[in-house]
Amino acid sequence: MAKLIWSPSALRDFRAILAYIAKDAPVAARRFGQKLLARTRQLRTSPLLGGYVLEDESHTYRELIHGSYRVIYRYEADGKAVYIVAIHHAARLLDPVTLD
Repeated sequence: MAKLIWSPSALRDFRAILAYIAKDAPVAARRFGQKLLARTRQLRTSPLLGGYVLEDESHTYRELIHGSYRVIYRYEADGKAVYIVAIHHAARLLDPVTLD
């Protein structure tokens, strides 16, 4: 089973999304956060679960879609670690250069 490692920027993204949702719907924010975390935990045993990030021509990064958000990650080929690098709103353009 791979270790799941969140980058500081991905944690900031996660907290900012929850804070934004919580302004109008605190219960929905908590539920959304719990479901997103459960979804990312699946990567520990299935790191190939998501598809490649289209903007990344190197195919270094993959993504899981959760609601309107893209959970962007990469994994070590030896299967020891999965790195969550960003959570990005799907309606926004993504510059792959900004990924950790």
